[in-house]
Amino acid sequence: MRKTVKPKSPTETPSLVIRPAIESDLPALEWDGAYMRFRRVYANLFRDTQSGRILMWIVTTSQDEMVGQVFVMLKSKNLQSASDRRSAYVFSFRIKPHWRNKGIGKRLMNHVEEDLLMRGFTYVTLNVAKENLSALRLYQRLGYTVIGSRAGIWSYKDHQGQVQHVNEPAWRMIKELCPH
Repeated sequence: MRKTVKPKSPTETPSLVIRPAIESDLPALEWDGAYMRFRRVYANLFRDTQSGRILMWIVTTSQDEMVGQVFVMLKSKNLQSASDRRSAYVFSFRIKPHWRNKGIGKRLMNHVEEDLLMRGFTYVTLNVAKENLSALRLYQRLGYTVIGSRAGIWSYKDHQGQVQHVNEPAWRMIKELCPH
C-alpha cells in the first residue's frame, strides 16, 4: 500500500509518500551515517518483512528523500510486544530533525494505525524513551496511554559485528484502535 500525502496549504510541507520499505532503501535508513550502527539490524528486519512478521514504513519526499520511518512488529514470541492479530508493536519511529513539527509524525502514525485496523489488529503498543519528552507528548496527543515502564536493556550487533549494549529506560504505552 502506497499513500501520497499532499499539503493542505501552500505553507505546509511538500507532497510526501508513505510506502513500505524496499531493499534498496536500507542504506537510506542509516540517515547519512547517523544510524550506520544498525545496518545489520535493518537487514534482519527487512528479511522479517518477507515472512510478514515485520512491516517497515518509510516517508519520502517527491524527490525520494527519506524523511521518516517506522517499523511494526506483527508477530512475536513475546506476547506483550505483538500477539498475532490482536496487538502490534511499533518501534524505530523517527522523523529527520529538519522535518519535525510539520505534522509528518502524526500522519505516519495515523497511516500505521489505519493499516493495522485493516489487518484486524485491536491494539498498538510502543515504548518511548523516558528522556524523549517530545515523542511522549506526540503519542499522548494521538491517544496513547502510559501503562508501565521498561528497563530498556537490549543488545545488537553493529555494522562491524561488535555486540553493543543499550540501556534506554522507557515508558510502555498502548492505544486501542477504533474503526472510524
